[in-house]
This record gives sequence, C-alpha cells and structure tokens, in this order.
Amino acid sequence: MATDVSICSNALRKLGDDPITSLSDNTERARLCNAFFEPTRDAVLRAHVWNFAVVRQELSQLSATPSFDYSYQYNLPTDPYCLRALRLDTTENDFEFKIEGRKLLTDEGTAQLLYVGKITDPSQFDPLFVEALTGRLAAELAYSVTGSNGLSKQMWELYELKISEARSIDGLEGFVDGFMANTFTDFRK
Repeated sequence: MATDVSICSNALRKLGDDPITSLSDNTERARLCNAFFEPTRDAVLRAHVWNFAVVRQELSQLSATPSFDYSYQYNLPTDPYCLRALRLDTTENDFEFKIEGRKLLTDEGTAQLLYVGKITDPSQFDPLFVEALTGRLAAELAYSVTGSNGLSKQMWELYELKISEARSIDGLEGFVDGFMANTFTDFRK
C-alpha cells in the first residue's frame, strides 16, 4: 500500500537518489519532498477526474445572494475539500453554475454537486494515480535534486504518459457523464 513517504521515495529513486524514511527527516531530500508533495498531489488530483476522488454532496444555500446574474450561492465543500467542481445535478437536468472564490453561484434553489475531492489518505489512491503522482513529483523535484533540466523534462514526459494511461483505464470503469462534453462532441450533436 502506498504512503506519502513511499511515493516520495519512489520519485527520488526515479531521479537516482536515495529514499527517505520520513517527510520530517533532517535531510534536504525530505525537506524538498515535504514542500512539494501536497501541492503536487492536489495538482494531479485536479488534472483528471479520478474515479476514487469523485464526491457527491448536497450544498447548503447561503442566505446572502449574488449581486447579479445568479439567484443563489453556496459554499464549496470542505470535507473533503473541493478541488474541482464537475457538475451540478437535480433529479432531471444538469444546471449551469459558476465558481467564484470558494462559492458556487447558480439559479437553482438546491445544489447537488459532483466534484473532485482533496483525498489525502494514500490507502484510497488508485494505483495509476500513485504512478502519475510519482512521475509528476519526480519532475517537480528533478532540478532541485539533480540540477538537470533534461531529467526534469524526462520525468514530465513520464507523468504525461501515466496520466494518459490513467484516463484510458478510468474511462473504462463506467464514469461516463455529460460534464465531459467539449466543443467537438457538442458540434457532433
């Protein structure tokens, strides 16, 4: 099972460096991992609709209303923290919304939000997410650890390969929803 330390250690190994035993080790490698791990994890979570990180939550309406354009506003979820809003549901349709700051604005009187949550427990991570995160973390650490821009670029390419593989596999697990439409698919209709 993956841990924060094992993910960081594997990223360091990809760079040809020694692993760490703790994020609080008194070494430069551990300090770098400690500084880069959380923001990199969150960026990789946000970069793809990971099935393990999709959360559904009904939001509580705020008493204050937006100044214009929308009728209602809601705070975005904090447990788990909303990294990326995907879709606003009601029983029959998907509805338009806008994110401003940490608020969701809409004309809907109820807000059932599908979103990518900030999952911090590595035991919940999909193995392909772990591989993508390891590659991205190696890319982020590469220059600081090795001084090599070339290795950083190589690790970024590894990350892109892993995220592409994860998108393909995740797509086979039945998470096909309307929010994935884009200009090309809208044009074909």
